[in-house]
Amino acid sequence: MQSIVSGTSTERVVRTLLLMLLIDGFTVAYLWDGYIGYARQNGRELVRLLGLPADTATPINPTLTAGEGQRLAQAVKAGDELSAVTAVLGQPSLEHGGDAYFLGPGGWLKVQLTGGRIASAAWTNGPKTESDQQWQRWIGYALAVVGLIVAVRLALVLATRLTLSDAGLQVGGRLLIPMDAITDLKAARAGCVDLTYLQNSMSHSIRLDVYVYKQLPRIVAIICERKGFPNPWQVARGP
Repeated sequence: MQSIVSGTSTERVVRTLLLMLLIDGFTVAYLWDGYIGYARQNGRELVRLLGLPADTATPINPTLTAGEGQRLAQAVKAGDELSAVTAVLGQPSLEHGGDAYFLGPGGWLKVQLTGGRIASAAWTNGPKTESDQQWQRWIGYALAVVGLIVAVRLALVLATRLTLSDAGLQVGGRLLIPMDAITDLKAARAGCVDLTYLQNSMSHSIRLDVYVYKQLPRIVAIICERKGFPNPWQVARGP
């Protein structure tokens, strides 16, 4: 008998692949927002509040955290030169109306200037706070783990094999059922059959699903022909 090797069904592959792509898409979206997107939204909000053109460049200083911004706001004194801030943060992200703005991922430090010297400084959290961004990153990390699990699952789905040969029925790489050991084959739920076989003088049963094994109907027909069993699916459908 020529061996028949069945992989899994196309539907099963497509479903698993779509699930993996969906999870990977959400992973990228959450991590993007957590590392880049939300920080850029804060920059756009600052530009909007100042009434500047939407395409105004707003470089983001990744080292400027809310804690650092609040510390600097309290540390600088009225009358200090702007260099008291630029020595720590570099050049302002934006200058408008005589004031300097230092933009961090989670907000901005506004330094009001009078006569070229600092009059006051205050930190403002952006609409997307550092906490919001951290949550996006955590969710992204969790989804990345789930995506990896689904990727492994997809690899296992693609590796699914059911082989019928003169040696018997090989289910994956773990179970070989000799043809002589098969004692019964009957219909189960829709698209499934229960195959009963003897192993070590004990009766065992395994359920085979056409959703899992694409060529299962052909394999069932051959087993029934070789063993003299009625085809359970033909019996279930009737004449």
